[in-house]
Amino acid sequence: MGSFDSRGVPIDRSVVAPVVTQTPAGCPTCRSSAIVTTAKSPDSTSYWRCTNCGDVWNDARRDAERRGGRRWR
Repeated sequence: MGSFDSRGVPIDRSVVAPVVTQTPAGCPTCRSSAIVTTAKSPDSTSYWRCTNCGDVWNDARRDAERRGGRRWR
């Protein structure tokens, strides 16, 4: 049996939404725009490094921490 949305319309699972890739505007620590990543296809799970202060971060993990998620150690 297939899946249906809240209106009773069948859900087509073969259609996949594109992943939106957005490069961070800058370093969250020093606000420098000199940031790099080693990811070939940067996405929300990519790690970024500031070439100015050396800070390393991942936007997805930072967002989870803001929402009260468990901090990774």
